[in-house]
Amino acid sequence: MSLEQQIEALNNTIQKLITTLEQSSVAPAEKPKKAAKAAEPVVEAVANEPEPQDVVVEAAPAPQPVVSDAPFTDANGLVSYVMASYKTLGPQKGLEIQGVLNGMGYANINDVKPEHYGQLYAGIEALK
Repeated sequence: MSLEQQIEALNNTIQKLITTLEQSSVAPAEKPKKAAKAAEPVVEAVANEPEPQDVVVEAAPAPQPVVSDAPFTDANGLVSYVMASYKTLGPQKGLEIQGVLNGMGYANINDVKPEHYGQLYAGIEALK
């Protein structure tokens, strides 16, 4: 179907819709009133309101840094520590690291939040 044919088909459909709407028993929508008349009462209401009082907004307290005795402070350090611990513990005992993670509610080492680094560190150190 060419572009001209598509335009003609759309034009015919629009004409049918117009005819249907003209024959409809539904009342037409009211035209909106002029905006100037509606704006006048709003301006009056704002002019009659009292002056706003000064509002003091206190800043939220800064987040406290996570205090941990873990020898790492970021995800890269965490992964390095866990890998070194796994090598130190050996394959059989190293599998218990996953038990420590599961006990903390984590399935993956990459999901551990910084506030839980100390708990993970203590759990892995307990395996040694």
